[in-house]
Amino acid sequence: MHAQDSGKALKRATSRIPASRTPASVPNSATLSQGAALTPDAVTALQRSAGNAAVSHALQRQTRGAGHGKTAPVQRAPEAQGHSREYTHVAVDKQGAGLDQLRLSLNANGLKTAESLEIKLSAGSEKMGHHQHVFMWDATVKGIKGAAGIAKGVGPDSAVNVKIRKLDMSEPGMFSQGTLKGDQPKGLGGASTNGAWAHPGDIPRKYLFIEGLDQPNLPGFKDWLAGKGWPDGHAEQFPRAAA
Repeated sequence: MHAQDSGKALKRATSRIPASRTPASVPNSATLSQGAALTPDAVTALQRSAGNAAVSHALQRQTRGAGHGKTAPVQRAPEAQGHSREYTHVAVDKQGAGLDQLRLSLNANGLKTAESLEIKLSAGSEKMGHHQHVFMWDATVKGIKGAAGIAKGVGPDSAVNVKIRKLDMSEPGMFSQGTLKGDQPKGLGGASTNGAWAHPGDIPRKYLFIEGLDQPNLPGFKDWLAGKGWPDGHAEQFPRAAA
């Protein structure tokens, strides 16, 4: 499941914030998934270059060598009245700056695409548009397992779950293409078969619930739950991330 408002980016805290403004290259996803240990750094690189579907597949190969065949689109439970659908982005602390700093960086910047961060991906990844999307997991069984698999793969001290709710964020259906694209092993598009999705463009902070920072008793939580976002000034109540 590959993150965005204005604000200073923390240099070494988050999978979505670059260490510098100089475009960097990301290793080829096939090399990472087949040969490299899935460290937080490797997971972040693979997520950016090939999406959550590739990360999930690589974790399966590392833990039990399991392949997968064709699957049908995941089935959705009805949403509660007044609520929007919820998705989860797993932010990885690849530089070991600490989860507190990672949370504060997410608070200042939201979730950003590799393109917004001026991170250069492989030619194949950019051809498929991975650099222009934020990756997330849905709330189906497959999506929940996928997000949990990434957190387990990098370790509980290296990842923060970021919940996403946004009213105009939708999945493709019979009468609409939707705004989200299924994050399939072979590319982006259509309905997700594995619980993984790609969102075109950045996602502002107001639509995020950062676990370990946000709380249900904060003003505006019901509006966030409904997909309307936190009230203006919500991010300012938290400390600034270290420079």
